[in-house]
Amino acid sequence: MNKQKIFSLLSVLGILFAIFAVIYLVQTSQKSAPVVNAVEVPERFARQFSHLKAKNRALPMPEVGFRGLNGKEISWDAFEGDYLLVNFWATWCAPCVVELPSLDKLRQRFDGKGLSVIAVSLDQTRDQDDIRKFLENRGIGDFAAYWDEFSQIQGRIRLRGIPTSFVLNPKGQILYVFEGDATWNAPDAITFFETLLNSEN
Repeated sequence: MNKQKIFSLLSVLGILFAIFAVIYLVQTSQKSAPVVNAVEVPERFARQFSHLKAKNRALPMPEVGFRGLNGKEISWDAFEGDYLLVNFWATWCAPCVVELPSLDKLRQRFDGKGLSVIAVSLDQTRDQDDIRKFLENRGIGDFAAYWDEFSQIQGRIRLRGIPTSFVLNPKGQILYVFEGDATWNAPDAITFFETLLNSEN
């Protein structure tokens, strides 16, 4: 191989290296861009729940109607004034069902303390009475018997999968989106929600 070919090869390699360097720098700058959260996520909670991909949105929750516990249609307005943890689940989703008891315990712990916890079923092959029986047979409270009867949630809220949980502020704005299942009454989760509620004081 003569010098001219070697020089050409080195030139091509240099160009490729420069291109990859630019791509790397762009990606790195995007990853390190700060995310402004309404409340700092405790380090232990973030580590244990890293697979949930908590993200700050600061956007209003899309308006939808769904069946309340009394069978009548309600919307997010019914929960204004409290922080709201709303979980989307279905009876056919095994991880969803597994995490419901811990959600129920979280709900009981923060009852009357400024945090409401509900779970809305996205089932379309069961009616609300069936969902209640499903929960009762597993010793799960009816806090999870809210029902998206007309698929408004699935049509208007972007869900990449279930379970997915949203944390809304008292004005109905999205603070966090948690994708995946979790043990919601774990110590780090309790610390997270205590910090969230105390941030208003």
